[in-house]
Amino acid sequence: MQQGLHKTLQEKSAKPAGTSNDNWEEIDLKEASTIQLCLTDEIMYNVMDEETSRRLWSMLETLYMTKSLSNKLYLKKQLYKLRMKKGTTVLKYLNFLNKVISELLAIDVKIDEEDKALILLSSLP
Repeated sequence: MQQGLHKTLQEKSAKPAGTSNDNWEEIDLKEASTIQLCLTDEIMYNVMDEETSRRLWSMLETLYMTKSLSNKLYLKKQLYKLRMKKGTTVLKYLNFLNKVISELLAIDVKIDEEDKALILLSSLP
């Protein structure tokens, strides 16, 4: 979004009126390369054959944002077994807790505010 490259990933990814094919392809290449620069080598090997930013993003979602039962189970276990270790700062712990909750939200697992508070309180030493 910051670089104005989000257009090709939007749901209505048809080329906007007044945009030439060359310009649209350039935007798509810039977007794909921006995504690729953010990937680790291990992840990049899995998606390096994708030619457009939309297909690249779709492949990443397929590989890492699956809404499978096993993924939901893994993340829920991680959340419910979470305990703050001695010596960990509260900020670092809250960041990790929020990361797990965000990952659950990304795969459509909703957690009530009350449940979040209870999980946080029960995980503190």
